[in-house]
Amino acid sequence: MKRIAMLLLLTAGITAGAFAQTTGTLTLQGTVPGILSITVTPAGAASNLDLTTDVSNLTVATVTERSNQKAGYTVTVQSANAAASGGNTAYFESTDAAVSDTLNYTLTYGGTPVSFTSGLATVTDTTSKTLGTGTTKNLNISYTGSTNFLTASTYQDTLTFTITAK
Repeated sequence: MKRIAMLLLLTAGITAGAFAQTTGTLTLQGTVPGILSITVTPAGAASNLDLTTDVSNLTVATVTERSNQKAGYTVTVQSANAAASGGNTAYFESTDAAVSDTLNYTLTYGGTPVSFTSGLATVTDTTSKTLGTGTTKNLNISYTGSTNFLTASTYQDTLTFTITAK
């Protein structure tokens, strides 16, 4: 009886070995999260502009765009003052509501003139992703302060940059 049981066990082991797989598969998978970011780094001059002089192409910030979106992305910039007035020209306005003086200015972004429509301008429109470190562009300002006799005050405008995936 022991011999029969042993013979059965031995046969079962051989049969199982005959049906064993000779290959196996392993699926490796990972995920890459979407990256869409914009970093605005002001230059020292940005918060201490001399509005009594003429300035041409002064760098006031560097902007780093970063995206891994396959279809690309857009970047817009909005001038708070131009948007509030519904205008197409960016300008400095006094922080004192009793002072009505303004000073117009122009911008270039990555060397390209910025054109506002109702205070908003598209400055990047691309159908590709950036490098891993992003794409850095200079924001430059120009104005003619010497031809305006502004009332003593603090003048400002706020620029808001927005990056959007396509």
